[in-house]
Amino acid sequence: MYKYIFFLLAISFQSLFSEVNPKEAYRLLLEGNRRFITDKLLHPDRTKESRLSVVEGQQPFAVILGCSDSRVSPEIIFDQGIGDLFIVRVAGNVAGPIEINSTEYSVIHLKSSLVVVLGHENCGAVKAVLSDNTADIEAVASLIRQGLDSKKHETTEAAIKNNVLNVVATLRKSPPLKARIEDGTLDIKGAYYHLGTGQVEFLN
Repeated sequence: MYKYIFFLLAISFQSLFSEVNPKEAYRLLLEGNRRFITDKLLHPDRTKESRLSVVEGQQPFAVILGCSDSRVSPEIIFDQGIGDLFIVRVAGNVAGPIEINSTEYSVIHLKSSLVVVLGHENCGAVKAVLSDNTADIEAVASLIRQGLDSKKHETTEAAIKNNVLNVVATLRKSPPLKARIEDGTLDIKGAYYHLGTGQVEFLN
């Protein structure tokens, strides 16, 4: 019991009062997802004190650019709380100008040190592109096609993962993000969420 209380406090103080480096941010997400998978959630930073502590400002240690799918809520699957993650969500976890600018904002102004592009099993947007049934999501589909048109996909999972990695490559071309990658203060990773097991599989 005391071990979990100490860990909870450590996460809170770390996310609120210090800049977390990319490796540490990655570790925090991995450990949070492991707690989610094993039903050992700590629900960190979800107290009244946490809420009040970020009224005047925030310092999320990671950006999650994820799909809007109701089954893939980043704060839940990574067991994080108020002020820990900067969330950008859109169908198909695509990166157009708005998503790129939102990600840049958190990295530049809020000092986030890790960006995770989070795709997931059975993504409806990618499946719609593969089946050429995109009449209602053409703006999203056009961005997904950028990562799929030049590749052959043996499975839907492969297509979803290629879409994720294409978005990672797109973000890496952003001048402010590229500069921070080069100086070691930022990393950008792709990930794939397994709906059944709850595991987040990192792709790079």
